[in-house]
Amino acid sequence: MSTADPQPADKPINHKIGIIYPPPEVRNIVDKTASFVARNGPDFESRIRQNEINNPKFNFLTPSDPYHAYYQHKVRDFAEGKAVETIGLKVTAPSAARLGQDAQKIMQDIFVPKDPPPEFEFVYDPPSINALDIDIVKLTAQFVARNGKQFLAQLMNREQRNYQFDFLRTQHPMFGYFTKLVEQFTKVLIPPRDIITSLEEDLKNPKRVLDQVK
Repeated sequence: MSTADPQPADKPINHKIGIIYPPPEVRNIVDKTASFVARNGPDFESRIRQNEINNPKFNFLTPSDPYHAYYQHKVRDFAEGKAVETIGLKVTAPSAARLGQDAQKIMQDIFVPKDPPPEFEFVYDPPSINALDIDIVKLTAQFVARNGKQFLAQLMNREQRNYQFDFLRTQHPMFGYFTKLVEQFTKVLIPPRDIITSLEEDLKNPKRVLDQVK
């Protein structure tokens, strides 16, 4: 069976014969485990197998598992320096005493996120109103984001008797939705430097994006 050797997202994929490659969500765990085992030795693998014996995510450690060949292949690649390191956490070779520690704790250190994921910038549920009113609010927010507070003041003065623009009043139930849209459109149309810098970093390092959604 011919399958693809996992490479960074911005590099072409090579093919290897005789190895079944796991899907991305499984491959991530396999690759990380293989990297640790390559550095820390077979005793570390035995410890993981013992502590994760009932965890199906680690079935690849079993020789009969279809992904075991891929796992062994990755261990060899990491040991020989052929595989690209994908783990930010560095672990030195454990002593005999450390090999006796609970592998579950070690695996948690590897796989459990330490920080909460960043909030979604552009997700905000609209209120239950008709489509025409939603379109008016969105279009108004877009123009305010582009033209600033002076435009908003002029619009409020001009449309103060128009009920379709009542959402511009602070006491209106849709004012919060409108304000949020202005904030979001502003970030898109006139993005601050920190957002541009973050996007440039994501472009240079696609793995950074994947790490944020794990």
